[in-house]
Amino acid sequence: MNTIYGTLLDPAGLNTIVYHDPYAKLCLISTLVFELNKEQRKKILYVDLDTVFTAYVRAELITPFKLQKINSSLYSSDLLRIYIPDERIHLAILDVIKHMEEASIIIFDSVTSFYSLFQFEMENNKSLKQDLGRFNQSLLVLIMLLLKNTKFMKIPLLVTSMIRHKRKGMWISSPTANRLLSAKSTAKFYVRMEDENDIGVNVLTHPNLSVQKFILPIKGIKLVSGS
Repeated sequence: MNTIYGTLLDPAGLNTIVYHDPYAKLCLISTLVFELNKEQRKKILYVDLDTVFTAYVRAELITPFKLQKINSSLYSSDLLRIYIPDERIHLAILDVIKHMEEASIIIFDSVTSFYSLFQFEMENNKSLKQDLGRFNQSLLVLIMLLLKNTKFMKIPLLVTSMIRHKRKGMWISSPTANRLLSAKSTAKFYVRMEDENDIGVNVLTHPNLSVQKFILPIKGIKLVSGS
């Protein structure tokens, strides 16, 4: 039986999920988490920049996890350790690295949300736009730091990135994110909803799989009819 963790992910590389439907991405993540919980894998370290996954788990729409709030930017359960930005948009990346020995996978969700954190400020503060290069560099440092450590620990790093527009038949995310992910990803996938019960995962690049499409049943989430 095909599984996301066992079949699709490169076990010690940078795996990138691109999508235009955030709900499709959420369904893929919930299915992955469901599989890892069923297989009794080690912890999932989850950097949740847009906090949607955290909200679904806290609302018990993704089950069966009971999150304990450790502080304003950290939630934990038996399987999950979730990091969200604090009010100063700081992330506890060093804590992520500290707990990697306990982990089966690191999820960075998402590159797009990293930019969105600063979008409102940039629209209302022209001088801040000049600092976009600093934000880009911060993104590069974060992902490369995580990737270096996941390679050493031989666990997959999964990064998500919402596509912005289509150009010459290809879905494009933000320019810096696209260059970074294209250059560093060992496995890249496009996910979309097939119907209300299934997701389609297209393999775009992979060290061991050919270009193909997998249809996977959605698991672990209370489905939204008509999505």
